[in-house]
Amino acid sequence: MKVVNIGVGKVGVANSLADALSSEKPDVVLIARSMAEEVRLDNEIAGRTAFAAQAAALSAQCACPVLCGCGTRLGEDRRVSVMTFAFGRLVDIADRTLNLSGGDYREGDTIKILRLKNFDLGLLVDTDVLLAGNWKKIAARCDAVACIALAGNDADYGYIPTLASLFAKPYAAAFADGEIMWGNPQDD
Repeated sequence: MKVVNIGVGKVGVANSLADALSSEKPDVVLIARSMAEEVRLDNEIAGRTAFAAQAAALSAQCACPVLCGCGTRLGEDRRVSVMTFAFGRLVDIADRTLNLSGGDYREGDTIKILRLKNFDLGLLVDTDVLLAGNWKKIAARCDAVACIALAGNDADYGYIPTLASLFAKPYAAAFADGEIMWGNPQDD
């Protein structure tokens, strides 16, 4: 796991659940590699699969929230999501609010703000991070912005530092292909 300091706190970025422990203690851990996986929520609820159980156990072990990007499915309803685990359990699921990359995915209706121990973190899922309107919605309510994205489509995530500067917010972004972006425009 790589731990980056974004000014208001430390964000850990891991390639997998197995890679998410470090001697450094981050305030939150982002896992994007799982974004390519589809988690069937009905199977998770029934206890037939272990993805959520493993992530929940990891959140208890590392003593901080763990955010896992994934595709979620409940029946025929498919979404691009980030599952948040804390204190050894699933505490929230955030869905991408706009389907800019096509496919038969449903859209969510809420952008989330996570209240961490040391700061408030705005969470933008996948291509939601590319929309200035989303940054505007959360900028006044959070201290930093995090994104977990699938990437690999036509979206240009190179705009993230520009949006972070425009709204004066530190950021950390983790991508399913292993890339990490972070920064603090207030330091520039």
